[in-house]
Amino acid sequence: MITLDKLFNPAQRARLYEAIPSRYSCRSYDGAPSTADWASLSYAAARYTLPGARLLLHTVSPDIFTGIVLGYGKITGCTTVAVLAASIGEPHSRIHAGVLGEAFCLEAAALGLGTCWVAGTYKRKQLDLPLLADESVLAIIAVGVPARAASAPGHRRKPLDRLCHDDPNTWPGELRRAAEAVQLAPSALNLQPWEMRVKDGDFIIDTPDRQQLDLGIALCHAELAFSTPHTWHLGVARRDPLARAEFHI
Repeated sequence: MITLDKLFNPAQRARLYEAIPSRYSCRSYDGAPSTADWASLSYAAARYTLPGARLLLHTVSPDIFTGIVLGYGKITGCTTVAVLAASIGEPHSRIHAGVLGEAFCLEAAALGLGTCWVAGTYKRKQLDLPLLADESVLAIIAVGVPARAASAPGHRRKPLDRLCHDDPNTWPGELRRAAEAVQLAPSALNLQPWEMRVKDGDFIIDTPDRQQLDLGIALCHAELAFSTPHTWHLGVARRDPLARAEFHI
């Protein structure tokens, strides 16, 4: 079984970590990925696997995207998506799906492609996919060539000290680096629902409202920042933190 701390080899870890600052939510596209980029993304989607979650590349009509109210925020020009499917029988499938989806976004960013997470503003009936009996679609990710007129917006993020229980400046360098990587992670409505702390040398991330998909996205960024051997423990009861990295030093 593949675990989160074994998901990336050193070269993948370095490449995706370097792509974190360049990833942004792109809503305007000039075309689909090239044949070579499609092959690279297909390989990544097949390679990154975690229990109960998987990615499927799919071509779509641009009108699959609806926007919010009166089309506000509608994605345009996109004909390729990655579909995130999760099994209801796996207790951590939503967290795992968030990890895999964000790894895919960073792979795309490393290729110079744009991506955007889409959870509800699309026409589900247009997705014709061979899902397993216990699977459901959690979200889709738009991917393609960013429109030439579009420019990457600045990352609007909460100050780091608002995401951490104590002063992150006192944390060991690797743990602060992980917190900074989480700070740049995308989340639903850009709410950044994460709470981070260090306790007994462990790095802990929680979400008070149990937004597990967002937590998985944050875990992907944190994992890419770590080089010291460690093991992730995912909570199973509400009194537990949702995710804790125990380091082996």
